[in-house]
Amino acid sequence: VEDVSESDDPTLVGENCHIVAESGGGPRSDPTLPLADRNRYANLILLCSIHHKIIDDNEAIWTIDKLKALKSSHETWVEQSLGLD
Repeated sequence: VEDVSESDDPTLVGENCHIVAESGGGPRSDPTLPLADRNRYANLILLCSIHHKIIDDNEAIWTIDKLKALKSSHETWVEQSLGLD
């Protein structure tokens, strides 16, 4: 969330992004992953629109394993630093 000014409402800049693509031809697609599992929390990561595009355009760098590790690392940081689940 970004606050542009104190008089405006906050702007939501986060996007729910799929680690394994929701669609069959999307970035990091895996047809063996059931459709129901593609929209579960374990397969989603919150990104800004810029990083969402960068990650989806660079599949060779941003693999499924790397995105899962990034998400796990951030969740650990949140839990330890902020005391949030």
